[in-house]
Amino acid sequence: MSACPNIRWSDSEFETENQQKIEYEGEYWICDAIDGAVQFLQGIYSYAMSLCLVRDGRPVLSFVYDPSHDELFYAVAGEGAFLNGKPIRVAAKEKLEEAIVCTTPPSFPAKDIEITDLTLRGINHIIPRAFAVRMLGSISLQLAYTACGRLDGYYEFGDEIYNWMAGALLVQEAGGVVSDRHGNSFIWGSSGIIASNPILHQNMKEELSAISS
Repeated sequence: MSACPNIRWSDSEFETENQQKIEYEGEYWICDAIDGAVQFLQGIYSYAMSLCLVRDGRPVLSFVYDPSHDELFYAVAGEGAFLNGKPIRVAAKEKLEEAIVCTTPPSFPAKDIEITDLTLRGINHIIPRAFAVRMLGSISLQLAYTACGRLDGYYEFGDEIYNWMAGALLVQEAGGVVSDRHGNSFIWGSSGIIASNPILHQNMKEELSAISS
């Protein structure tokens, strides 16, 4: 990026082992140029570009851009989250049976057998308890939709934290709570993600803990 020539870029999008700890000292960018590449290739409008600036191990600035609808979600640590310049907040629903939640299966289900099994068991458990469960493609876009209240919550199993980091900052700055799948702090090495408003997050955590291994 010509505006910030001295900031490094991570190339570990597909190297999940490198994602379990801070890659570089100081500042570096994490970018997914096409988050939802399958949808993009099929002409389905559920893909986005995500970008996150990490400073001293903490995400401090993030962008999620949806080119299909010309929507730019962005967040600045400590300063809030925004959609095309207007502040956004997470939804206020507190009961899972009234909530629309989303998730995403692993990219390589035949390879990630354990995560695939958890995903299937999670869906089987959550579907009867939620108002609706959907899979909308782009992970960062689903987290952005959670941040602006279009979705009530998002959860996912796995360990690909770079898929979640930009959207997680959006949710946190929009007044939401983001944790790993056990309800612990969302940090380097986290397993899975739960993102929602504080009360619904607690309900989702309790339900998901019933099926987590």
